[in-house]
Amino acid sequence: MLLKIALFAVIIFLIYIFFFKNSRKEEIKKNASKRVLEGETMVECQACSTFISHKEAIIKDGLFFCSKECARLP
Repeated sequence: MLLKIALFAVIIFLIYIFFFKNSRKEEIKKNASKRVLEGETMVECQACSTFISHKEAIIKDGLFFCSKECARLP
């Protein structure tokens, strides 16, 4: 009797993993991408190695700079 109950519990657990594990992974990935977009990602200035927010950074030739002086812009 105890063996039947244990086997039933294992079967229910395997069914749960099979159907719900993949949807949970997708949900975690979606939430992670939202967190990165909402937060401030820090980037390093290529000239002086100062870390600044990606929103405040100046992008020149695909590189991040903290100021016009570092980017050598007029």
